[in-house]
Amino acid sequence: MPYILKNNKIDKRYEEKFFEIIRENLPDDKIGLINSLLRQKTEIIKRFLLNIREGKQERESFDKILSIIFSIRRHKEKIAQTVSLDSLNNAFIILGDSKKSAEIRIGRFLEAFSYDDVVVKRDIALEILHFYEPAKNVLWTSWVYRQDNGTGCLPYMADFLKRTWDGNPYIMPFSIKEMKEEIDCLYELSNKNGFAIKPPYGVDILLSYMYADYVYKMVYAESKSLSIGVPDGFTLMKKLLGIEKLELQRQELGMAG
Repeated sequence: MPYILKNNKIDKRYEEKFFEIIRENLPDDKIGLINSLLRQKTEIIKRFLLNIREGKQERESFDKILSIIFSIRRHKEKIAQTVSLDSLNNAFIILGDSKKSAEIRIGRFLEAFSYDDVVVKRDIALEILHFYEPAKNVLWTSWVYRQDNGTGCLPYMADFLKRTWDGNPYIMPFSIKEMKEEIDCLYELSNKNGFAIKPPYGVDILLSYMYADYVYKMVYAESKSLSIGVPDGFTLMKKLLGIEKLELQRQELGMAG
């Protein structure tokens, strides 16, 4: 079964226009701000996992970490009510074991984290691993791509670019290695078209832009009046990447200083 983007024919006309629009909407200053906030998020998660290795953490620490993972925010309350503190500590300490592969850590995390929604658990594991080791692990939460139903912003992006898509859902049993190859393909495609993004967060920014675009267009298609209440695309991107609160904290500290 083919990749979504890698090794597929791209329509050159759509490709050039696609990246022209993105360059207009994501100037260097916006990319720089998001990169800075994502580096801050990495430091928060590294410090958090280090603290777990040094001793069990209280529930408040887990609440703070879960609050910066967009796709699971609506599950936070249920997790707090149903998942024991021991389960949280035992599961998260697994993610910080860099001697083990990402696949092994994810599998053991899913077993140790006593919550009944496997998509939520997988989103937590993959996002934590990405920001803990951003150079090694790509961002692959459900808003990026859900392999069980073929949805997410990666296939949404492919709809704009591919010449060979036949209208069927993109469903492929991706491995982490295959997903990394898709992300590498996006870096190559972006830089070839003058959208100069760099690892480890460049494609995170591109994917969040696509998802924000998708959300706004879906709401606008349903109701033009409802779309007035939707945050602008740049704000949606920061929400998706779990960095909006980090920016607000920065602003508050700046005002206090």
